[in-house]
Amino acid sequence: MRPTARPADPPSGLRSAFTSGPVVVPGCHDPLSARLAAEAGAAVVFLAGSAVGRALFDQPSVPRYGAPTYLRYVELVCRASPVPVIVDGEDGFGDTVRTCARLAAAGAAGVIVGDSRPDGGLRPAEAFAAEIAEARRTGLQLVVARADGIAADRPGTLARVARYRAAGADLTLPLLTSVLRTESHAEQLATFAPLAGAAAGTLALHARRIDQLPPLSRLPAGIAAVFVTGISVPTSTDHITRVLSARRGR
Repeated sequence: MRPTARPADPPSGLRSAFTSGPVVVPGCHDPLSARLAAEAGAAVVFLAGSAVGRALFDQPSVPRYGAPTYLRYVELVCRASPVPVIVDGEDGFGDTVRTCARLAAAGAAGVIVGDSRPDGGLRPAEAFAAEIAEARRTGLQLVVARADGIAADRPGTLARVARYRAAGADLTLPLLTSVLRTESHAEQLATFAPLAGAAAGTLALHARRIDQLPPLSRLPAGIAAVFVTGISVPTSTDHITRVLSARRGR
């Protein structure tokens, strides 16, 4: 079954927040950090799988065996947060549509889900696009399709970003880890421009720290969101380190 085309009606609710320039979406890892982000002015927050994986499972992401625990945790965070929560759906935990439906039922306003497989390969683009189209029917306000292959195949990633947008993804997010690690800000801008073109207004960027990216004012047109995923955990760690260092210095 081919994915349905992107709806022609204008965006509403959370979708409309991403139509007027890059929105910075801070990462959180628990109910308190979600509330603090909202108090600081965030209109929407992102529950990062990397942070929750470390907090609950001592893993760099949420493992598949931890999905039931993660769903309960998502419910707690979404219930506590005064602003919408976009939740990391990892690779869909083996079933993208079911995972999106369960996260929506747990209170997630949006879900990011990636096109990679557990073995590190990529799912066929058409199959993943069909899953994105179906995920749009699960009650989520926002479906974010993550394209994970840019490190090995940039032209293929451009094609995937365009395909996922056409399938109905509200935002498209290429996995930029290798780009952020190896490219200067000037080189990143050259990388982002064709991605923004392929995404046609739906491109989202991500970084652990905002200073890993060029200033927002220099980003090419067509970038809808910037997810800053490492805000809460490093801040908490830095504070604990300062407290302990001060205590040892007495």
